[in-house]
Amino acid sequence: MLPSRVLATAVAGAASSSSAVRQLIRNSIAQNPVMIFSKSYCPYCLRVKDLFDDMSISYKALELDEHEQGFEIQQELKALSGQSTVPNVYIKGTHLGGSDDTHKAKESGRLVELLNKDVWTKISEA
Repeated sequence: MLPSRVLATAVAGAASSSSAVRQLIRNSIAQNPVMIFSKSYCPYCLRVKDLFDDMSISYKALELDEHEQGFEIQQELKALSGQSTVPNVYIKGTHLGGSDDTHKAKESGRLVELLNKDVWTKISEA
């Protein structure tokens, strides 16, 4: 059994790490008009990136499989958006969803509406 101070330090470190991951996600969403949380080998992620490339829309992609905290980021994204899969797409702070959601938003015109909006959605602190 771990001494209580070692256990307390481990718990505090995990909380600090979770807070840092949460801040990384919030900053990424806030600083990039199109933010894609992705995995480099995922065909659905590639499909979404191709959609934005075809539309000549720049985006920021964070490849979770290449990030040292990728698993933690994906867990925190699930808590934030309710979505546990990638791609996980945000447009000007608004959670759009995954590949199918993004393609449907393009077809319906919602994607262009989100891209053209002046005010970004602020991610809640909850």
